[in-house]
Amino acid sequence: MEEKRVRICDIARELGLSTATVSNVLHGKTKKVSDRTVRRVQALLEERQYIPSMAGILLARNDSHIIGVIVNDHEKYEAHTLEDVFISASLNCLSTEIEKNGRFMMIKKTRDMDEIIKFASMWNLDGLVLMGFCEQDYSRLRSHMRIPFVVYDGYCTNAEGIYNITIDNYDGGFQVGTLYASSKNDFFNHLK
Repeated sequence: MEEKRVRICDIARELGLSTATVSNVLHGKTKKVSDRTVRRVQALLEERQYIPSMAGILLARNDSHIIGVIVNDHEKYEAHTLEDVFISASLNCLSTEIEKNGRFMMIKKTRDMDEIIKFASMWNLDGLVLMGFCEQDYSRLRSHMRIPFVVYDGYCTNAEGIYNITIDNYDGGFQVGTLYASSKNDFFNHLK
C-alpha cells in the first residue's frame, strides 16, 4: 500500500501551528520563531520524513535559476530527437554556458506550444531557449509569455522582443573549407 505524502499543512495541524510558521522553519526563516518551536517543527519533520516539493521551493523564490531549453520533438527525429548530432552538440554547449552563469538547464521535448507556456510557468523559469520551431510559433509564445526567451538557430523576420542565436552556415562552411584546404596543403608541403 502506498504511503500518503506528508504536507506542510499536516505538520502544522499536528503541532497546532500555522502553515506559515512551519514553512518558515523549513526554509530557515526563523528570526521570528522561538527556538522551542523550531526544534518541535524540525523534530516532527524528521520523524515524518518530510520531503519538500522542489517545484514548491522554486515557486516560492523570486527566481528559480533555471533556464528551460525546449526542443521541437518533430516527427522527422522518429522519437530520437536528443540523439541528433546537431541538437546534442548544441545542448552540450548550452549546458556549459548556462552552468558557467550559475544557472541550471532543464530540457523539454515537445511540439505543443500550449505545453511550453504551461512548462515555463510551472517551473518559474528565468528564461527559455527554443530550438526547431517556426516564426509564427515564436510570435505566439512572445504574446503569451512574459519571460525572456531566445531562438537558437532560427530566423525571425519580424523579431520584436525575440532574440536570435543564429548559425551562419555559409560563412561557417567557407571557414571549414578554407581551414581544411590550407591544412591539406601544409600536410603535402611538409611531405616534399
